[in-house]
Amino acid sequence: MSAALPLFEPATQVTFIHTADWQLGMTRHFLKRDAQARYTAARQEGIGRIGRLAADHNAEFILVCGDVFEDRQVSSRVIRQSLDELSQVPVPVYLLPGNHDPMDASSIYNSRVFTEHRPANVHVLGTPGPVQVRPGVRIIAAPWTTKVPLWDLLARQIEGLVPSEDIRILAGHGRVDHLAPDSDDPTLIEVGEMERAIDDGLIDYVALGDRHSATDIGRSGRIWYSGAQEVTNYDHRESGSGQALVVTLTRGAGVPGQHSDAGPQSVTVTPHTVGQWSFRTIEHDVNDAADIADLRRLLDGIENKSRTVVQLALRGAVTITERAGLDAMLEQFGDRFAALTFWALRHDLVIRPGADDFDQLALSGFIGDTVAELSTAAHGTDPDAATAQEALALLFRLAGESR
Repeated sequence: MSAALPLFEPATQVTFIHTADWQLGMTRHFLKRDAQARYTAARQEGIGRIGRLAADHNAEFILVCGDVFEDRQVSSRVIRQSLDELSQVPVPVYLLPGNHDPMDASSIYNSRVFTEHRPANVHVLGTPGPVQVRPGVRIIAAPWTTKVPLWDLLARQIEGLVPSEDIRILAGHGRVDHLAPDSDDPTLIEVGEMERAIDDGLIDYVALGDRHSATDIGRSGRIWYSGAQEVTNYDHRESGSGQALVVTLTRGAGVPGQHSDAGPQSVTVTPHTVGQWSFRTIEHDVNDAADIADLRRLLDGIENKSRTVVQLALRGAVTITERAGLDAMLEQFGDRFAALTFWALRHDLVIRPGADDFDQLALSGFIGDTVAELSTAAHGTDPDAATAQEALALLFRLAGESR
């Protein structure tokens, strides 16, 4: 009689949401009070959008990898409102302290307002080490417990791990060495060490925070920055923000008593947009009225203006008349966008005064003499030339408006 064939164990699978860098309570210096209020609300309301994403994809939990709050000085109002949003999320939420909100003696997570209002579905990963989400699934937490750690916090958590049939998700926060090759920072996360742990079956996925752009790190497809859930910087510096990752991990079927890393393993990481704001940098050459018209069409075509910040870098030379028209146009758009600013490092727009710029205004007396002096200075090459050009443009607008 032949021996019975061993039964195969079913595969272990988990789907979760990987997100990070919510930085609730963040302020941006270029936003006026009403726009800042909308921006603050959007960051908090992003929690609800991430919760709905979890529900739509049957995710078992949400993992927030550091910098949940902007800093420990955020107001009690921000904390309470954020916890109210978290209480409405239909799945458990795991919060990992990062460099903005470390789990130290003055941690926001130990504050009275947080501990008294923390909903039951919110768990703080404040202690390094494994946390069981459910049988077969563990988070290996590498929280910041000080503002100035002295080593690679994730590498410390890999030390001593042995192969397991559990799915293990290593949760950390910080820069990786691949993106800072010349740095001697002892806290840099060693990507090679993470990939060796993945190859050895010690961990299945590395969930990272700190980088605000969603980024796949290394060769394995299992080390990711989720990026921030809402934009924090201009698009020439930060791409792929405003997203959260839906991650599905499968640890393969196997024969009882045999280690399951011999079976099939898979990972699927899918970014989903959850952010509502955008910070755009626009570089544009402006040398005549046609270029100004092109800029108007470009700005007019941007959607969701009340949730868009535009940073302009204009280059070229225009007449005083053209500059006055440009200023009036930008003043109008400044009221329509959340903010309209200039990128000082790349903005280089000069005025070339035309002989007939002020003719139609028929200025005389003291004002006429002032225009003549400024026109002479504006043609110079010293630093005062730019000031004279700006003064002429302003004088042209004021004189024109008074007519």
